[in-house]
Order: sequence, then C-alpha cells, then structure tokens
Amino acid sequence: MAPADQPVLEGVPVIDASQFLAQGNAGMRPPQDVIDQIVDACSSWGFFQLVNHGVSQQLLDVHYAAMKQFFALPLPEKEACKRSKDNSMGYFNDEFTKQKLDLKEGFDFRHTPNPQQPDDHADNHDPQGVNRWPPSYPDFKPINQRYFTEMSRISFRLLEVIATGLGLQPTALHGLFAPSHTSFLRLNYYPVTPGAAPDSLGISPHKDAGFLTVLVQDDVAGLQVLREGVWHLVQPLPGAFTINVGDMAQVATNDKFFASNHRVLQSSSRPRYSRAFFFNPSHSVDIQPLQVEAVGDKVPHYRPINWWEFRSKRYEGDYANVGEEVQIEWYRVEEGVEAH
Repeated sequence: MAPADQPVLEGVPVIDASQFLAQGNAGMRPPQDVIDQIVDACSSWGFFQLVNHGVSQQLLDVHYAAMKQFFALPLPEKEACKRSKDNSMGYFNDEFTKQKLDLKEGFDFRHTPNPQQPDDHADNHDPQGVNRWPPSYPDFKPINQRYFTEMSRISFRLLEVIATGLGLQPTALHGLFAPSHTSFLRLNYYPVTPGAAPDSLGISPHKDAGFLTVLVQDDVAGLQVLREGVWHLVQPLPGAFTINVGDMAQVATNDKFFASNHRVLQSSSRPRYSRAFFFNPSHSVDIQPLQVEAVGDKVPHYRPINWWEFRSKRYEGDYANVGEEVQIEWYRVEEGVEAH
C-alpha cells in the first residue's frame, strides 16, 4: 500500500464543550484554553470530536431509531420522496463523489425559515428545492425537525467560539448566514458489503463544500481523515459529535483553517449509519478572506466565491458524473494571477 492508503488508529482531537454548550452554560464564553483548542484543531487537523455538548441522549436515540426505520422502508416508499436534478432534497441511492458512485443510501432535507408553514410555502422558498418526506412515515418529519434545531444551535455556538478565537466579536460571522442559512441534514446508510476488501470505500475522498459539518456516527468505525499523507480512523465516541472544517471556512480564514480530505470505508460485517449536518451560508453571500490579524497573511489567497454558485456546481457533480467537481482551488489567487 502507498502511505496514504495505510490507516492508523490515532484519534483526532477531543474537546470538552461543557463550559459553553451544556445545560446551564449555553451561551457562556468558554475558557481561553478551550477556544485555543478549537482554533488549533481547525488549523492542524480540520477535524475534532466534541463531547459534553448538551444535546440530550434521548433525542439522539429517537432520531437514530427514526433514521433506521426510514431506510428499512420498502424501496418504492423511499423513492416516493426521491430527489431530482431540479430538487436536491429527498431520498437518493445514486450519488457520486469525485466521479465515483457512492455505495450508500441517503436522505437530505434543508433549513426552512418558517417551519410552521408547509415546506412549499413562499416563506420557505429556496433554490435548493422543496423538502420531500415519505408519505408512509408521517412521524419522520417532526423528529428530524427537532434534531435539525439542535444542530443549528450547536453550529451557531461553534461559529461564535471560532469568531472569538480569531479576535472578532462572537457574532461577527453571523452575517454570512443571514438572512437565512442554507444548511441541510444528510442521513446516511451504508449497507453491508459481503467480502468487501479492507480498503473498499463507501464514499471516495472529498472535502465538504460548506462552513462546518456536525457529524454523529454510530458505533461502526469507517470515517477516515487524511493528515500529513496518512489516513487516520476517526474512532466513534459514544454521544460525541465529529466536527470538520468545510471549504468556505478555509476560504474565510485565508487557509488558516484547513478543510481535510476524508472518506468512508465500506463495512463487510455490519451496516453503518451516520447523520451529517452541513452548516452552510446564505445563498446570496460572497465568501472571501477575512481581514483580521488572526488569519495571518494579509494578502487574500482567494477571490470572492458566491456560495450559491459554488454549491450549485458541487451538487451537479453529486447528482451525476459531469466531470471534475468544482473546488476552491479554482478561485485561488497565485502571485497576483487568478486561477481560472
């Protein structure tokens, strides 16, 4: 095997969130050492695990059971809410990552600014499309909405801690997510593949497009992150959230933060389930390097990237094999010359 194909069992940083996320401390400024740990993890690994985050285990368990129940539905019932080229929300079993078909099933639904209204109400219009739900499973929507609300809370608190760590006011980055963010939740099901080779992949190596991702794994290890040419297995910790930096955070911090390549191994013995909350900016926002001392180099490494333009191009590559997926490197400025 080449060095980058040799997984090792070293974990990514584990950070205790009890002093700024747990009940009674939510909204409190975390100690400086915790802020430093988060900024360092985003800069050195692009990944960390968050424990003592204050989300109830009951909600995590109920949502996990709902996810398993959905994927156990007969295929026609899942396909009743299947996504399309023009609507990126719903069930899928045919996604591509880096021009390779993923060996998994998934379900996506997005943020709705007015969840009390129907998904297709004008107040909830979004170019990503309309949320689609399985008609045969009416409890699926409210359970997911409760979970989504908690993931949004966690993400905005992390955003505030990151801003503080960069020397900004806690709410300084909120404008990137206003008037309404385009975050979405993805449920993943990786079925057993009998006889799968140790290095066979459920998802090929890739980086996440948005700002942050909040992932909850089950107890079947499979996620790996590439660091310094070596694939590191992210061992699941009971109840922990795995946080990773996305492309937009790397651009905003002018490469201080690093969006790491990661992949998922295919299981030959047990199915694997995971839930990924993609914390994404408002579709109208242009992401560009922050002009703050904490990001280091004063020379912008990237020209402004319109988030919705970038996200749309990335979805085209997810939905079908349309060739090379858009990358932030296309927007990089090299010695005063724009790439692409």
